[in-house]
Amino acid sequence: MRKSTLIVLLMAIGLGAFVYFYEIKGGKEREEAEEKAKQIFPFDEKEITEITLHRGDQTFVLEKRDDTWFITRPIHTKAEKYSVDAIARNVTTTEVNRRFTPSDGKLSVYGLDDPKIVVTVKLKSGEQHRLAFGAEDFTGGNRYVRIDERSEIALVPTYVFSSVDKSLFDLRDKSLFDVERSAVKSLELETPRGRFALVKQGDDWRLERPRVLPADSSEVSSILSKLTFARMTEVVVEEAEDLKAYGLDHPTLVARLRTGGGEEYELLLGKKVNDHYYGKTNRRRLIFKVGTDVFDKLNTTLFDLRNKKPAPFHRDDIVRLRLKNEHQTLVAEKSEDKWVLKEPTEHKDKEIKPYKLFNPLEFSDAKEIFDTPSEKLEAALENPAIEVELTTKDGQTITIDISKRTDDTVYVRNSLSPAVMTFGVDLFNDLNFKVEDILQKNAS
Repeated sequence: MRKSTLIVLLMAIGLGAFVYFYEIKGGKEREEAEEKAKQIFPFDEKEITEITLHRGDQTFVLEKRDDTWFITRPIHTKAEKYSVDAIARNVTTTEVNRRFTPSDGKLSVYGLDDPKIVVTVKLKSGEQHRLAFGAEDFTGGNRYVRIDERSEIALVPTYVFSSVDKSLFDLRDKSLFDVERSAVKSLELETPRGRFALVKQGDDWRLERPRVLPADSSEVSSILSKLTFARMTEVVVEEAEDLKAYGLDHPTLVARLRTGGGEEYELLLGKKVNDHYYGKTNRRRLIFKVGTDVFDKLNTTLFDLRNKKPAPFHRDDIVRLRLKNEHQTLVAEKSEDKWVLKEPTEHKDKEIKPYKLFNPLEFSDAKEIFDTPSEKLEAALENPAIEVELTTKDGQTITIDISKRTDDTVYVRNSLSPAVMTFGVDLFNDLNFKVEDILQKNAS
């Protein structure tokens, strides 16, 4: 290769490297730096380990441990993660709308001689930064702020001020329990309506008290959601000393949760005050108030908690179904991911719509349940108008008998219980189909 050619080649490589590192890579880095410079603070919110809020004679200190925020002053307690994360996010990612240096140097014009709130953030590196909030501008949409004692004044959106303008109650964790619903394996309720005990078996819940019965798993999940998502509406006292004054020495209602790991969470509800109840848990010493919605949800009945379906089963466990109604008897079996008919013979091996068979059984709820049925109810089921037989993977057979229609009611009994249930006539009508009604279109 000639020397002149080599020089040209090296110059081309050098120029290419310059273009890449300065124009392309460097340009991107400059853009990112310019974007950071527009923010209130040019660092990532994840760098913040401590936030201090000064407002008048109040000082709140928040510390981050691992990924959890705690209030360490004026009390020691867990903080509301979303509220504190919002502060950290807003003071870092929010862009400044305007920066200027006041000509007279007076801060009082902008409410910064005596700031409404001063926020101090501490970083992992130990650095500290200060943000003082003054008055609103004439639009009401921005606040004057002073960043790190600089001579310039900045305008930031009002929502940044709103995120730091918090009371101690706003900042504290208001959940009743720090537990995931999925971790709960047993539930006990002592209510004005009765005492109930439930345990989880696989994906299903079962009543153990007042007697052993399949439970309504969706209702139990709803109760657990209320307990795990409910929030205090007020903290009454930080240290509980006199439980009697709040009706908590003999509580109106007790809810007790246990996890698979053996941890126990207990909620006591005492006196009612207007639209709230006094409450206490075994995890905190404070006494608080909760809304009546918490009491109303927990003050349940046996009927609400028990399974109210025509029979308790999971569709995925069923491999064979026999149904006899006023029009015919049919038998269907599961073949891989399809259901096909075995009877009547003229439609053998034709594919059917399984939801026509299963939906009425899975989504209908009893209006009443009679655990000791009268002779009249027994007689109504002597010659059922519809009979359903379900066979599970392990060979168990569940039968469901449905009576003739009586006005707007039908009576139902399954082979797992002597109880008789009443349902609306929709259950009867939905299962009293002709075989042609359930065939897939391509199977006609």
